[in-house]
Amino acid sequence: MKRVEKIRMDLHQIPEEGRCEYKTKAYLKENLQALSCTLYEPTETSIVAYFNANQSKTICFRADMDGLKITENTNLSFSSKHLGYMHACGHDGHMAMLLDFAMWADTHKQDLTQNIVCLFQASEEEHAGAVDILKSGILEQLQVEELYAFHIWPMLKKNQLFTLQGPMLASSSEVNIQFHGASVHAANREQGIDALKIASQFILDAYQEFDKIQSRHLLSFGTLHSGLARNIVSDTAKTEATMRNFDDATFHRMKDILFNLKEKYEQKTHIRIELEIQDLYKSVINDSSLIEKFLEPLQLHLLSEPYLQAEDFGCYTRKYKCMFMLLGSGDEHYLHTDTFDFDMNILATGVEAYKTIATTK
Repeated sequence: MKRVEKIRMDLHQIPEEGRCEYKTKAYLKENLQALSCTLYEPTETSIVAYFNANQSKTICFRADMDGLKITENTNLSFSSKHLGYMHACGHDGHMAMLLDFAMWADTHKQDLTQNIVCLFQASEEEHAGAVDILKSGILEQLQVEELYAFHIWPMLKKNQLFTLQGPMLASSSEVNIQFHGASVHAANREQGIDALKIASQFILDAYQEFDKIQSRHLLSFGTLHSGLARNIVSDTAKTEATMRNFDDATFHRMKDILFNLKEKYEQKTHIRIELEIQDLYKSVINDSSLIEKFLEPLQLHLLSEPYLQAEDFGCYTRKYKCMFMLLGSGDEHYLHTDTFDFDMNILATGVEAYKTIATTK
């Protein structure tokens, strides 16, 4: 069994939710402490290994650490030991590739053409843990100039690397809307303010307005909670949505539409509306010069269009030259499902890509 596969199997058994990756961090730290690198702990459950190759330039490789609140149904011999949690997004593979590369770098410092930072980042799935890393200042402290990362990706050809110049993955914003009306018996509904009815109309109007936007985007309402009984006019309703786009201009237009609808409905219906938009996940924007540099050495395949999926690596791309890549795992399983798995042979491809980047001037 290859070392990288053993690491993946170990990590797959201990998935933890974001900002609670204590066992995961302990496993990584135990292995990294045996290497000739300097360790940093920029957040409570993140860990960074710095390999000083006495070069003038420093680059960073990043892997995400958290699992998902999903009960595993894979029947793997190394299935999750944490009931209700699972590595269903490939983060165990991401960490395995980076830790295996770190072990290689430890014995090949003479081959490195830049100093290397291996960043194991907590909480990618929730709260955008990349923001915590940026706030910590660790990347400035280590004088990082470029960042690179992988994501294992189903439905792309196995063992091949894919990327895209410019926007590649979408910004993701969480939209929370609360409607405050007035409750009465259904027989007297004209005397109340029906929060459920107004929320429903608001959602339909929002979809209609967003359909007018020409640039690629997404608005999707996923929940609507309201009411206490069938014969009582609901006085409150709460809906949650995800909002996605690839550029700031589209984001601001989408935001304006929602706030304009809020003002319109408050004036027309006398309902009170609380509207919150949390914009944590920025779109992943690749640096074209890095893609051009590694197009041939890594045999990169260019995607035909960006994906609407989001990744908090986008937070780094706003401040640093970055390249995000997708490692094809074939068409076996979808991400974020209880049966997600991948052929571990693809992990060696990721490790070799890290080596190529680390040894290219």
